[in-house]
Amino acid sequence: MDLREVIAGRTAQEQNLANPQRVTVTHKAGFYRSIILDVLSIGFAALFGYSYYRYLTGGLSVWILLLVLAVFGVISALQAFLTKAMARRLLVLLGEVLALFVFFRKDDWHILLATGVLMFFFLAWGYFASRSLVGNSIEIPFFAAANNVLGKFTTAALIFMILAYVPQIGGNNIFISQQNFRVLFDWASGLIKEFYPDVSLNGTLGDFAASVAKMELANNQNFQNLNPQAQNAAVGQAASQFTSSFAKNASSSNITAASSTSDAFYGLIVGLLNAWKSQSSGWFVVGWAVVLFFLLRGVGIIFVWIEEFLTLIVYEILLAAGFMKITEQSETRELLDY
Repeated sequence: MDLREVIAGRTAQEQNLANPQRVTVTHKAGFYRSIILDVLSIGFAALFGYSYYRYLTGGLSVWILLLVLAVFGVISALQAFLTKAMARRLLVLLGEVLALFVFFRKDDWHILLATGVLMFFFLAWGYFASRSLVGNSIEIPFFAAANNVLGKFTTAALIFMILAYVPQIGGNNIFISQQNFRVLFDWASGLIKEFYPDVSLNGTLGDFAASVAKMELANNQNFQNLNPQAQNAAVGQAASQFTSSFAKNASSSNITAASSTSDAFYGLIVGLLNAWKSQSSGWFVVGWAVVLFFLLRGVGIIFVWIEEFLTLIVYEILLAAGFMKITEQSETRELLDY
């Protein structure tokens, strides 16, 4: 037996099943990071569900609710950029939808099922649209892809919030709490003040009525020809009529000229909703849910813009920290043509 046969025999012996070589199993780069992202997605879905439950039942601040929703939206947008396995993302989406309903499990299961199906559809739609855009672009189209997923995410969130709120419409909670309404009213009055500085929204109902009366009479030539005392009397009379009409439609008889403008508007909205409810019978719930959806979806456009900006900040931070990276690759692709 020559030396070559000995070497070949030893090599075969080292490679046979009786003497296997040690194999080291390594995970693909980013394996654990993708798990972290999936856990955060489901975790913040549950946190948003809990926050909305507390908002409806315990008067949680609306700003805390919006903050949790904003973080949940940013994570959903990152999933659209980073999760390439569609089956995995759909499984996580199912987990998110189930986590949202943990605190609403005692509600009507028909409503929960319909809400869950609609949410899953819009969330999956946003993911597929964004992944298709990213996969067919030479450079990452950040804003277009983020807008796709965040737009559908906002629609899904509104569907969840409105349909989870529907069971409470039949009771006394026909509208949001007065405390949360004050927060939204103060925020909206600040915006309105920029365009109508002469309108008084932060004082009493009487102050608001007087400011509105002055604006309406400002272009009246007959009013301009009156002396100051007569003008004040005309403004006072118009303001008094406005206040009386306002209080008549409010849900509470305690609305007077001395009431705060915020409380007066809250009473007016609740009064109009109660009147609509008594006249429309069973159709009120459907009509009010539809009105709420379109009103909030209009405001949701601003929310999507803010979310895109926040997502861009987190996106750049994660790139700088090395959590994710942008690479380039060339690939051969088959195309059909004539």
